[in-house]
Amino acid sequence: MNRDVPFAARIAFRLPQSLYEKLDAWAEAEDRPLANLIYTVVKQAVNEHEREQHNPELEKEMSR
Repeated sequence: MNRDVPFAARIAFRLPQSLYEKLDAWAEAEDRPLANLIYTVVKQAVNEHEREQHNPELEKEMSR
């Protein structure tokens, strides 16, 4: 996580136990906290979504 950026927003959500266990195992395999893994995965998904929104034609090409 970027320590220069203030983190003020909090979110709570529920997951199926099986998904939680998979994420927990993934975080453990990478020797990092589960919260950090979830932050990273969400950040990557948002960045990918923004790229797709700015260049939808590129996304069409990549999905072929």
